Amino acid sequence: MKIFVTSFIWDDIEHAGPNIFAEDEKIAEAIAEYQGLQLNGELQEIHSEELYGFLKEFNEKRVIH
Repeated sequence: MKIFVTSFIWDDIEHAGPNIFAEDEKIAEAIAEYQGLQLNGELQEIHSEELYGFLKEFNEKRVIH
């Protein structure tokens, strides 16, 4: 199963759409078209090390009153 990234336009502003889980791009394109979404591409990988560093730094800078 692959993950495909989508977007949609609302009030002339582009928004991130839901991810589509499909066996191949042809099926993902059909789902996106049916739902009125723009298929932007296939998600290949997420680098958790970069995300972890960002979240750690973000949490250290937060001030809670």
